[in-house]
Amino acid sequence: MQAVCCQKRHCSMFEVGGDVATGKSVMGKYMCGMLSAYLLLPMLPAEAGEDGLHALPVPAVQEESLDGQQGASLFLPIGAEVALAAFWSGSDLLIVADRPVASLAHNFTGQGIFADTDVTVLENATILRVHVPSHPHIALRKKLDGWLLVQLPKDDSGSVRSAPPAVMMPEGILFSQKQSGHIISFPDPTTGARLLIAPSVMETGYRSSYRAIGYGVRESAQGVVVAADSSQIKLDPVADKGVFLSALGLDALPVGQGTPETTPIEGGLDWFWLGLRSASVAVLQKDWLAAKIDAAKALPSLRWPAQVAAARAAFADGHPEDAWHLVKNMPQRSEPGGPPTGVLFLRACAALLSHDVNAAALVLAQMDGAAPELEIWHALYLMLSGANSRDASVLLARHYEQILHYPQPLRDLLLPQVINYIARYGTDEAALILEPLPTDGVYDLARAHMQDREGNAETARVTLENLTAAADPEKAAYARADLVSFLLRHDQIDAGMAAESFQNLLEGKEDVGKVVSSARAYTNFLLSSALVQCGRARQALTVLDGLSASAQIPQDRLEALRRQALYVLAFNTLPSGKAVSGEDGALSAEQRVHILQIQLPLLEDNISKAKLLRGYGTLLLQIGQANAAVMAFKQAVVLTADPVARAEIQEQIVQAAFKAGNVNAAMEALEQSTVPGLPEDMAARRHYDEAHLALTKGDRAGALALLADDESDTGLELRGQLYEQGKQWADAVRVVGRLASRALPETGALTQQQQDLAMQLAADSAAAHDADTLLRLKAWLAGRTLGKEQDRQFDMLVKQTVHSSAER
Repeated sequence: MQAVCCQKRHCSMFEVGGDVATGKSVMGKYMCGMLSAYLLLPMLPAEAGEDGLHALPVPAVQEESLDGQQGASLFLPIGAEVALAAFWSGSDLLIVADRPVASLAHNFTGQGIFADTDVTVLENATILRVHVPSHPHIALRKKLDGWLLVQLPKDDSGSVRSAPPAVMMPEGILFSQKQSGHIISFPDPTTGARLLIAPSVMETGYRSSYRAIGYGVRESAQGVVVAADSSQIKLDPVADKGVFLSALGLDALPVGQGTPETTPIEGGLDWFWLGLRSASVAVLQKDWLAAKIDAAKALPSLRWPAQVAAARAAFADGHPEDAWHLVKNMPQRSEPGGPPTGVLFLRACAALLSHDVNAAALVLAQMDGAAPELEIWHALYLMLSGANSRDASVLLARHYEQILHYPQPLRDLLLPQVINYIARYGTDEAALILEPLPTDGVYDLARAHMQDREGNAETARVTLENLTAAADPEKAAYARADLVSFLLRHDQIDAGMAAESFQNLLEGKEDVGKVVSSARAYTNFLLSSALVQCGRARQALTVLDGLSASAQIPQDRLEALRRQALYVLAFNTLPSGKAVSGEDGALSAEQRVHILQIQLPLLEDNISKAKLLRGYGTLLLQIGQANAAVMAFKQAVVLTADPVARAEIQEQIVQAAFKAGNVNAAMEALEQSTVPGLPEDMAARRHYDEAHLALTKGDRAGALALLADDESDTGLELRGQLYEQGKQWADAVRVVGRLASRALPETGALTQQQQDLAMQLAADSAAAHDADTLLRLKAWLAGRTLGKEQDRQFDMLVKQTVHSSAER
């Protein structure tokens, strides 16, 4: 089929989607390759018993009888603008909000069958866990000031609508969903799988589950939930039309209709919209000058089309700044359907290469479903905006051949930036696409990085040393910074010397003048890395706070370095494993907590952050903020995939909850830490936690039964506390005495903990009227001090008990 497109040209209309469950076609207009199916696509309902993506029936959820509980509900007072997703994970219903809702963590309690609830607030999300092993039939209803979770009758299938069927598209799948929130990711608490969650402000309906290569769509009562088995799988919100599931890789997994068999190298939409032509440099330059004159002479009514034509000629001739100047200010008059898509694309690309990244973002930041040949410009946007370096390098490598076929002026503009970026930050797989590198000197820095990647360290060092004397001041500045970084990375200088060298480069103390402005941010980035490695984490954070993401410093690299600096502060340990010395090593726990409180919100919630949160929680305990420690540990649990590691953190929650006097939190953590095959030491700690919990709840008999045969130090300590609580002083003396016989040395000064243990045994002995034990303890101490006040108390206990015993 043919239709006149927005550029007054003929373009194709073809099927962009199909409901594979019903076999019916879903037609959408692929306007010049840009995704317009979102607007024009009718959503066809799935047939009964099918999920809209697979023809296989979805098995019904097993339910247990809930006599007398039909119609139970739970109101979530979180406001009308919060987006939600809801799905099952094992015995728990997880309800995920797209923003932190602190009120749920402090004032929220469940009721009825939804009584067993737990809330964890992350930086950009809130997770409500509702423990309901019976898996009742539920629905979420949108209300004016929040959401209502309701239990439905077992046989009520008509009151919950199904979500619209997903649409298979080239290289992806579109899930129709209005007003999606941002994508939230954390490991599934039951399976450990990486979850990608797209909540929605609106009721979305029930979505059935299905499995595919590298991922699975989870059954959900609200929103879209994907379990990503492959690191390639990604989920992105698309305007107000839904979320787009795709795979990102050089050899991408088949998602949706799969990758098109051929991507136009020349003559595709990118060539058409940007005005590219296979012509000599002289011809392109001549065309640009002629179009420029025509635009200047054009009548007012024809000026805008002439400016667009001139902008295309400028772009093809490698002058994006001139192109941006020509089309930056569009006419105020409105056009039917808005400005032509091709013009918007031209403006965005011209803005991008003119360093106006924000102006380019509206078109280039989100291009899911666009024609494959346009994806290179999304990749360039990712690179120049400082987005994730893995994503950007993979996409650039995937379309590298396309750049090689662009007209020479545009190719000469793009290729050095792309090659240097991939050589410096690209994945190993992406870097292979660069071989062999062009011989032109503009690629010498990239050549040094590739030599280092390939293990030719000495060759790379010589290349960098030679480039430090390059005539191009920018190339020389980058080479000097890279050389210092190279020497540090290969242990040829230490981190302190590297930091000093970077500082000298920035201040112009290396007899080469101050570093050029274009390389200044990059040099500061490398300086902050050296500062972290030599234990000056606070100074590194100050430098990092002055940097922003760019092509020279991708966001993921900035975040990784910030996280590394915070590790140093949280654990007082260098990346090398050595203890931190100097000013940062002497920081108090209070000072460390203050820095972490400011810096942690700047980090993405992911598994790497979980370790930091554990360190942060430990510091909070040290300064007596047990309740805050519980919250930090709970965040760490949510972000941790490994079940044994999760159990370890749950044990930390138990300890913090005990110190906070929060018995309920301790009980919940203890219940959730039940994991088959726990290591022996963790199983023992869990055993003590159970006894401690019984003690806290006043169940001394239960606690003593748990510890009856436990002769470990911890077991004896807990048994002593239990006997003391029950005023069973003779038994207390017996177990605390055994503990003291191990812990109190025969000679030498006593630690504070040993002094306290000696006083505990003395107090128990006095209460039991056991003068013999007191006298033996006095002889063992042999005059060693327990502290001025405790020495006085000890002498008084001995005198009173011996005197009382003599009177008997």
